[in-house]
Amino acid sequence: MFKNLTPLLYLKLRSQSISGLHLPSGMTFDEPPALALRTLKGKREAIAAGHAAMKLQGQAQVEVLNGFDHPRSLLADFAVAEKTLQLLVRQIAGKTFLKPEVVLHPLEHLEGGLTQMELRGLYELCRGAGAKKIHLWIGRELTVEELRSRQFPSEGGSLLMP
Repeated sequence: MFKNLTPLLYLKLRSQSISGLHLPSGMTFDEPPALALRTLKGKREAIAAGHAAMKLQGQAQVEVLNGFDHPRSLLADFAVAEKTLQLLVRQIAGKTFLKPEVVLHPLEHLEGGLTQMELRGLYELCRGAGAKKIHLWIGRELTVEELRSRQFPSEGGSLLMP
């Protein structure tokens, strides 16, 4: 009963984009995995993520980073990736007292499968971003109907646990 009330974010993760779908609104999104940090009086503060962060690139005392850009793995810098995802989840899901359920679908650097370290890192990344429940999906893209029903097909992919 309550699973239909819990917002769901389907996050398709690539080193150069985080795209997906927010349910129940049906809103789609495609954001660069960028985090803007401003340094004032020696303290670094996250000020924007996604397209908003990219607009700040080149400003004084602002550094734009991508925590997902690495040649071998989707996680290059855990702290930067976590803060990026945290800000994007808030931006996409909006302010609500209900924490979203997240289906994280990594789409790159899957050769040979994910290691337990990568699985745990991706899981913890979503937990730190505010997810109530996390599903790590590897395989074909999921349909809106599969996401709404939270039914993951046995053909064409697999649900992984850390």
